Amino acid sequence: MSVVIEHKKGEVNELKASLRNPAIDRDPEKKREAIKRVIAYMTLGIDVSKLFSEMIMATGTKDHVIKKMVYLYICNYASTNPDLSLLAINTLQKDCRDEDPMTRGLALRSFTSLRLPNVVEYLPSAIRAGLQDPSPYVRKTAVMSCVKLHLFAPEALKDSDIVNTLYTMLRDRDAQVVANCVCALNEVLAAEGGMAINKPIIHHLLNRIKDFNEWSQCIILELVARYKPEEQNEIFDIMNLLEERLRHSNSAVVLAATKVFLNLTQDMPAVHSQVYARLKAPMLTLMAGGVFEQGYVCLKHIVLLASRAPEIFADQFKHFYVRYNEPACVRLLKLEILTHIVNQANVSEAMEEIAEYVTDPDASVARAAVSAIGKFGVKVPSCGGAVVEQLMKFLEVDIEHVSAEAIISMKNLLRKYPDRIERFIHGIGAFFKNVDDSEAKVSLLWMIAEYGHVIPESPYLIEPLIDGFADETSQAVRLELLSTAVRLFFRRPAEMQAMLGRLLDAAIADASFTDVHDRAMLYYRLLQTDVNEADRVLSKWATVERLFVEEAPSELQDRIFEEFNTLSVIYGEPSERFVKSQTTLNSAEPVPTGNGESDDVSPMAPLTGDDGEEDEGDDDEEEEEVAAGVQGTGIDLLGLMDELPAASPPAPP
Repeated sequence: MSVVIEHKKGEVNELKASLRNPAIDRDPEKKREAIKRVIAYMTLGIDVSKLFSEMIMATGTKDHVIKKMVYLYICNYASTNPDLSLLAINTLQKDCRDEDPMTRGLALRSFTSLRLPNVVEYLPSAIRAGLQDPSPYVRKTAVMSCVKLHLFAPEALKDSDIVNTLYTMLRDRDAQVVANCVCALNEVLAAEGGMAINKPIIHHLLNRIKDFNEWSQCIILELVARYKPEEQNEIFDIMNLLEERLRHSNSAVVLAATKVFLNLTQDMPAVHSQVYARLKAPMLTLMAGGVFEQGYVCLKHIVLLASRAPEIFADQFKHFYVRYNEPACVRLLKLEILTHIVNQANVSEAMEEIAEYVTDPDASVARAAVSAIGKFGVKVPSCGGAVVEQLMKFLEVDIEHVSAEAIISMKNLLRKYPDRIERFIHGIGAFFKNVDDSEAKVSLLWMIAEYGHVIPESPYLIEPLIDGFADETSQAVRLELLSTAVRLFFRRPAEMQAMLGRLLDAAIADASFTDVHDRAMLYYRLLQTDVNEADRVLSKWATVERLFVEEAPSELQDRIFEEFNTLSVIYGEPSERFVKSQTTLNSAEPVPTGNGESDDVSPMAPLTGDDGEEDEGDDDEEEEEVAAGVQGTGIDLLGLMDELPAASPPAPP
């Protein structure tokens, strides 16, 4: 039931009177509505801390809804009323011993959320009692309360035997309690690398894995992925136990089980390759599940697997054909996978299919399709001629981004197979006139630099660019033009000498791009010192015999693979690049308040400066103060201010 709030003058004082009214106190429905209104005001940021004593008295009820709202209020305002909080402590301690397990669990959860210094001494005993409670609801609440105690008062947790109790509770009869214990131990012992694991613990959890719900299974499987069995027979036993998890309907469970299989067989190459083959069917099933978000996540993991074992998915390449109703992000991933798994057997059919995508309305998909065909030619030498012919057809298409990407792909093909230039030489002049894309221009200039000696008109193709050097806005084009002009000068000096002089003069005089200016100075001084030595340095001929550097396996990919089934796979980066460590968070300065002091304020803390007096005039300005408080807190919940300079401190009064 939603509560519509229209804040009026003196409303907080009316609520105080209502909560003290014996008639309302005797009517559960009216009392519930009054407390709902208090919570609604608190949620809006209006200061209702003056009602603290009345809300404390409202805890003496059997109504769970009222108790829940009152506990929420107490947790929010206890820090601003430290004296009255003693009453809350007594009330919560009493409710922790209530005969109703729902009340006990609710009270314990609220008790450990107070975050008051004078509460710490009472928490360990309350948590211990909760851990031994006959109700599983209270036990699982008590387990999560251990994490709250660790975050608020870690020394109090260390001085108790709660951690040992949590290990003992891994054999609890309730599966959710066990899952909470695993989470709590991993959090409390994070500095030591998470909870300690051994053979009895892992085997006990695996034997009970069917008792856990889907998300608890993911927690257990994440724990198993860290385990290193001592014997191969144990590895096979674990894999046999988890075989059924690969057929689960939940994609998170399948990916978690996949990570376990990959980690266990890391040092067994023959079995590891068999694991890839076993994972193919469940991964393809999840990819085609019908939900694009799930398909995207699965495709990101397939990209990682296909980059390490492309032959596994090669015979199922048709599964990665693009569908008309898929979003662009999914289409791009499918094209990337096809570039990994293509081979001599399927390249012709795959290229014929992808050629249809170049007219896609989405420019990113069209460019990716052209790029994929170019990569086919690099990866499968036998199809190089067909790829060149296909790229030449794309150059004739009257779509600018398609022809631009075709030129870029042709450059990459020539990097690997220089002999393919013969088919491309005669049309290179027309391409210079029709291409405006900066990256395509860079590719054409690279071709001129590499093959200018066999292209008759090469000096005159770049002359318009040299004369319009000042109008060129792309730094990459300017840098490549300098490199091309210098290298062409060594092969055709008579035609290039005057052009190169004009270009160096313009580049050195123009300081709009520091890198361009510095490179021009480097070339000028090299030529001034020794032309022959400059020729030897700048005209070095090289061919690519293996994979391109950007395509070769890297340490970065290995680190991402180690973090399989995490956001690292989705972002394509190791976790340390986007996750702040706990030490970084702890060293962050507290948020400054409006009066220049530093305060730890809960998200629901009052934003106004009410002194607790019952003055109706104070209520008139509360809404304006709330708005001002929200703008002045400096809290950036979404991380949108990361790149902004820090706010200057307030001026002294």
